[in-house]
Amino acid sequence: MRQKDHGHGREQQNQKWIVPDPSGITTSRSRPIRVFIADGHEVVRAGVCALLEGEQDVEVVGEADNAEGVLTESQRTKPDVLLLKSGLSGGSDSDIYKTLFNVLPAVRIISLMRDGDAEAFRNAVEGGAQGYLWEKTGRIELIRAIRTVAKGNSYLGPETAAQTFRLLRARQDSVCSPSALHTLSRQEQRVIALIAEGNTNKQIATKLVLSEKTVKNYIVSIFAKLKIERRTQAAALYMKVQQHQNSIREEISARVE
Repeated sequence: MRQKDHGHGREQQNQKWIVPDPSGITTSRSRPIRVFIADGHEVVRAGVCALLEGEQDVEVVGEADNAEGVLTESQRTKPDVLLLKSGLSGGSDSDIYKTLFNVLPAVRIISLMRDGDAEAFRNAVEGGAQGYLWEKTGRIELIRAIRTVAKGNSYLGPETAAQTFRLLRARQDSVCSPSALHTLSRQEQRVIALIAEGNTNKQIATKLVLSEKTVKNYIVSIFAKLKIERRTQAAALYMKVQQHQNSIREEISARVE
Protein backbone atom coordinates (compact mmCIF):
# COMPACT_ATOMS: atom_id res chain seq x y z
CA MET A 1 0.00 0.00 0.00
CA ARG A 2 1.39 3.40 -0.98
CA GLN A 3 2.54 5.44 1.99
CA LYS A 4 1.91 9.17 2.23
CA ASP A 5 2.99 11.87 4.63
CA HIS A 6 0.33 14.04 6.24
CA GLY A 7 0.31 16.32 9.28
CA HIS A 8 -0.36 14.44 12.46
CA GLY A 9 -1.88 16.99 14.88
CA ARG A 10 -5.34 16.05 16.08
CA GLU A 11 -7.84 17.31 18.58
CA GLN A 12 -7.87 15.53 21.93
CA GLN A 13 -11.27 14.38 23.20
CA ASN A 14 -12.44 12.98 26.48
CA GLN A 15 -11.88 9.23 26.41
CA LYS A 16 -14.94 7.00 26.71
CA TRP A 17 -15.66 3.36 26.09
CA ILE A 18 -17.56 2.47 22.96
CA VAL A 19 -20.08 -0.33 22.71
CA PRO A 20 -19.68 -1.61 19.14
CA ASP A 21 -22.54 -0.73 16.81
CA PRO A 22 -22.63 -2.59 13.47
CA SER A 23 -23.89 0.52 11.75
CA GLY A 24 -21.30 2.84 13.27
CA ILE A 25 -18.32 2.10 11.06
CA THR A 26 -17.93 5.40 9.27
CA THR A 27 -16.19 8.55 10.35
CA SER A 28 -15.55 12.01 9.01
CA ARG A 29 -12.02 13.50 9.00
CA SER A 30 -10.23 16.08 6.98
CA ARG A 31 -7.55 13.49 6.18
CA PRO A 32 -7.15 9.70 6.38
CA ILE A 33 -6.31 7.99 9.66
CA ARG A 34 -2.60 7.17 9.59
CA VAL A 35 -2.13 3.54 10.68
CA PHE A 36 1.08 1.71 11.61
CA ILE A 37 1.21 -2.11 11.76
CA ALA A 38 3.58 -3.85 14.18
CA ASP A 39 3.62 -7.64 13.91
CA GLY A 40 6.43 -10.17 13.80
CA HIS A 41 5.02 -11.99 10.76
CA GLU A 42 5.16 -10.47 7.29
CA VAL A 43 2.15 -12.44 6.10
CA VAL A 44 0.07 -11.01 8.94
CA ARG A 45 1.12 -7.46 8.15
CA ALA A 46 0.27 -8.03 4.50
CA GLY A 47 -3.11 -9.44 5.51
CA VAL A 48 -3.94 -6.39 7.63
CA CYS A 49 -2.92 -4.10 4.77
CA ALA A 50 -5.26 -6.05 2.50
CA LEU A 51 -8.11 -5.70 4.99
CA LEU A 52 -7.63 -1.93 5.10
CA GLU A 53 -7.15 -1.52 1.34
CA GLY A 54 -9.90 0.51 -0.21
CA GLU A 55 -10.92 2.35 2.95
CA GLN A 56 -10.84 6.01 1.96
CA ASP A 57 -10.36 7.25 5.51
CA VAL A 58 -7.62 4.79 6.51
CA GLU A 59 -4.03 4.81 5.28
CA VAL A 60 -1.17 2.47 6.25
CA VAL A 61 1.97 4.58 6.69
CA GLY A 62 4.43 2.05 8.11
CA GLU A 63 5.24 -1.45 9.30
CA ALA A 64 7.67 -3.14 11.68
CA ASP A 65 8.39 -6.66 12.87
CA ASN A 66 10.28 -5.97 16.12
CA ALA A 67 10.44 -3.51 19.02
CA GLU A 68 13.31 -1.44 17.62
CA GLY A 69 11.59 -1.11 14.25
CA VAL A 70 8.35 0.02 15.89
CA LEU A 71 10.07 2.79 17.82
CA THR A 72 12.21 3.96 14.90
CA GLU A 73 9.61 3.83 12.14
CA SER A 74 6.72 5.17 14.20
CA GLN A 75 8.76 8.26 15.04
CA ARG A 76 9.45 8.74 11.34
CA THR A 77 5.90 8.16 10.10
CA LYS A 78 4.02 9.59 13.10
CA PRO A 79 0.85 7.45 12.90
CA ASP A 80 -2.49 8.29 14.48
CA VAL A 81 -3.20 4.65 15.33
CA LEU A 82 -0.67 1.88 15.94
CA LEU A 83 -1.73 -1.78 15.71
CA LEU A 84 0.64 -3.48 18.13
CA LYS A 85 0.92 -7.25 18.33
CA SER A 86 1.82 -8.45 21.82
CA GLY A 87 5.12 -10.28 22.31
CA LEU A 88 7.25 -8.57 19.67
CA SER A 89 10.91 -9.56 19.70
CA GLY A 90 13.50 -7.13 21.01
CA GLY A 91 11.62 -5.75 24.01
CA SER A 92 8.88 -6.33 26.55
CA ASP A 93 5.35 -5.08 25.92
CA SER A 94 5.54 -2.71 28.88
CA ASP A 95 8.81 -1.15 27.65
CA ILE A 96 7.38 -0.68 24.15
CA TYR A 97 4.28 1.07 25.48
CA LYS A 98 6.29 3.30 27.77
CA THR A 99 8.74 4.37 25.07
CA LEU A 100 6.05 4.90 22.44
CA PHE A 101 4.03 7.21 24.67
CA ASN A 102 7.19 9.10 25.62
CA VAL A 103 8.13 9.88 22.02
CA LEU A 104 4.60 9.96 20.54
CA PRO A 105 2.24 11.02 23.34
CA ALA A 106 -0.70 11.50 20.94
CA VAL A 107 -0.51 8.06 19.33
CA ARG A 108 -3.44 5.69 19.90
CA ILE A 109 -2.52 2.02 20.35
CA ILE A 110 -4.68 -1.01 19.59
CA SER A 111 -3.29 -4.17 21.13
CA LEU A 112 -3.62 -7.32 19.00
CA MET A 113 -3.45 -10.41 21.20
CA ARG A 114 -3.49 -14.16 20.79
CA ASP A 115 -6.83 -15.67 21.69
CA GLY A 116 -6.97 -16.41 25.39
CA ASP A 117 -3.82 -14.45 26.30
CA ALA A 118 -4.93 -12.81 29.56
CA GLU A 119 -1.37 -11.77 30.40
CA ALA A 120 -1.10 -9.78 27.16
CA PHE A 121 -4.43 -8.12 27.94
CA ARG A 122 -3.21 -7.09 31.38
CA ASN A 123 0.04 -5.71 29.90
CA ALA A 124 -1.94 -3.73 27.34
CA VAL A 125 -4.23 -2.25 29.98
CA GLU A 126 -1.33 -1.33 32.25
CA GLY A 127 0.64 0.01 29.27
CA GLY A 128 -2.13 2.41 28.27
CA ALA A 129 -3.53 0.87 25.08
CA GLN A 130 -6.82 2.36 23.89
CA GLY A 131 -8.06 -0.64 21.90
CA TYR A 132 -8.05 -4.40 22.55
CA LEU A 133 -8.64 -7.03 19.88
CA TRP A 134 -7.89 -10.70 19.33
CA GLU A 135 -5.48 -11.19 16.44
CA LYS A 136 -8.11 -13.10 14.43
CA THR A 137 -10.53 -10.17 14.52
CA GLY A 138 -12.47 -9.68 11.29
CA ARG A 139 -12.25 -6.74 8.91
CA ILE A 140 -15.36 -4.86 10.03
CA GLU A 141 -14.43 -4.92 13.71
CA LEU A 142 -10.80 -3.97 12.98
CA ILE A 143 -11.86 -0.93 10.96
CA ARG A 144 -14.43 0.02 13.58
CA ALA A 145 -11.76 -0.17 16.30
CA ILE A 146 -9.35 1.99 14.29
CA ARG A 147 -11.98 4.66 13.68
CA THR A 148 -13.11 4.59 17.28
CA VAL A 149 -9.71 5.08 18.90
CA ALA A 150 -8.73 7.66 16.27
CA LYS A 151 -11.60 9.80 17.60
CA GLY A 152 -10.12 9.69 21.08
CA ASN A 153 -12.29 6.90 22.48
CA SER A 154 -11.36 3.42 23.68
CA TYR A 155 -12.48 0.17 22.07
CA LEU A 156 -13.03 -3.26 23.56
CA GLY A 157 -14.70 -5.78 21.28
CA PRO A 158 -17.50 -7.85 22.87
CA GLU A 159 -15.79 -11.21 22.33
CA THR A 160 -12.48 -9.82 23.54
CA ALA A 161 -14.09 -8.45 26.69
CA ALA A 162 -16.07 -11.53 27.61
CA GLN A 163 -13.29 -14.05 27.07
CA THR A 164 -10.52 -11.96 28.58
CA PHE A 165 -12.40 -11.10 31.76
CA ARG A 166 -13.20 -14.80 32.21
CA LEU A 167 -9.52 -15.61 31.88
CA LEU A 168 -8.51 -12.88 34.31
CA ARG A 169 -11.05 -14.06 36.87
CA ALA A 170 -9.88 -17.65 36.48
CA ARG A 171 -6.27 -16.55 36.89
CA GLN A 172 -7.11 -14.57 40.02
CA ASP A 173 -9.09 -17.47 41.47
CA SER A 174 -6.17 -19.84 40.91
CA VAL A 175 -3.77 -17.43 42.63
CA CYS A 176 -6.13 -16.87 45.58
CA SER A 177 -7.18 -20.49 46.01
CA PRO A 178 -6.60 -22.13 49.38
CA SER A 179 -3.98 -24.40 47.82
CA ALA A 180 -1.83 -21.37 46.98
CA LEU A 181 -0.21 -21.32 50.43
CA HIS A 182 1.01 -24.89 49.96
CA THR A 183 3.82 -23.50 47.82
CA LEU A 184 5.25 -21.68 50.84
CA SER A 185 7.81 -23.13 53.21
CA ARG A 186 6.85 -23.52 56.88
CA GLN A 187 8.81 -20.41 57.83
CA GLU A 188 7.16 -18.43 55.01
CA GLN A 189 3.77 -19.58 56.29
CA ARG A 190 4.66 -18.28 59.75
CA VAL A 191 5.70 -14.95 58.21
CA ILE A 192 2.50 -14.52 56.20
CA ALA A 193 0.42 -15.38 59.26
CA LEU A 194 2.14 -12.57 61.18
CA ILE A 195 1.64 -10.20 58.24
CA ALA A 196 -2.07 -11.00 58.36
CA GLU A 197 -2.07 -10.05 62.05
CA GLY A 198 -0.74 -6.60 61.10
CA ASN A 199 2.84 -7.03 62.32
CA THR A 200 5.65 -4.91 60.88
CA ASN A 201 8.87 -6.47 59.61
CA LYS A 202 10.60 -5.51 62.86
CA GLN A 203 7.89 -7.15 64.94
CA ILE A 204 7.98 -10.30 62.80
CA ALA A 205 11.76 -10.45 63.17
CA THR A 206 11.46 -10.22 66.95
CA LYS A 207 8.75 -12.88 67.20
CA LEU A 208 10.58 -15.36 64.94
CA VAL A 209 14.04 -14.46 66.25
CA LEU A 210 15.27 -13.41 62.81
CA SER A 211 16.99 -10.36 61.38
CA GLU A 212 14.84 -7.79 59.56
CA LYS A 213 16.81 -8.49 56.37
CA THR A 214 15.89 -12.18 56.58
CA VAL A 215 12.25 -11.27 57.08
CA LYS A 216 12.36 -9.01 54.02
CA ASN A 217 13.84 -11.87 51.99
CA TYR A 218 11.04 -14.18 53.13
CA ILE A 219 8.44 -11.59 52.14
CA VAL A 220 9.98 -11.15 48.69
CA SER A 221 9.85 -14.92 48.24
CA ILE A 222 6.23 -15.07 49.43
CA PHE A 223 5.16 -12.31 47.03
CA ALA A 224 6.90 -14.04 44.12
CA LYS A 225 5.35 -17.44 44.84
CA LEU A 226 1.86 -16.04 45.31
CA LYS A 227 2.21 -13.52 42.45
CA ILE A 228 1.17 -10.61 44.61
CA GLU A 229 2.70 -7.19 45.24
CA ARG A 230 1.33 -5.84 48.54
CA ARG A 231 1.08 -6.90 52.18
CA THR A 232 -2.68 -6.32 52.08
CA GLN A 233 -2.96 -8.95 49.35
CA ALA A 234 -0.94 -11.40 51.44
CA ALA A 235 -3.16 -10.75 54.46
CA ALA A 236 -6.35 -11.14 52.43
CA LEU A 237 -5.16 -14.42 50.91
CA TYR A 238 -4.14 -15.81 54.30
CA MET A 239 -7.51 -14.89 55.81
CA LYS A 240 -9.30 -16.53 52.89
CA VAL A 241 -7.36 -19.74 53.46
CA GLN A 242 -8.15 -19.65 57.20
CA GLN A 243 -11.86 -19.18 56.49
CA HIS A 244 -11.79 -22.08 54.05
CA GLN A 245 -10.09 -24.36 56.59
CA ASN A 246 -12.50 -23.32 59.33
CA SER A 247 -15.50 -24.11 57.14
CA ILE A 248 -14.05 -27.57 56.47
CA ARG A 249 -13.54 -28.19 60.21
CA GLU A 250 -17.12 -27.10 60.95
CA GLU A 251 -18.46 -29.40 58.25
CA ILE A 252 -16.46 -32.35 59.64
CA SER A 253 -17.65 -31.60 63.18
CA ALA A 254 -21.24 -31.43 62.02
CA ARG A 255 -20.95 -34.81 60.34
CA VAL A 256 -19.32 -36.40 63.40
CA GLU A 257 -22.08 -35.10 65.67
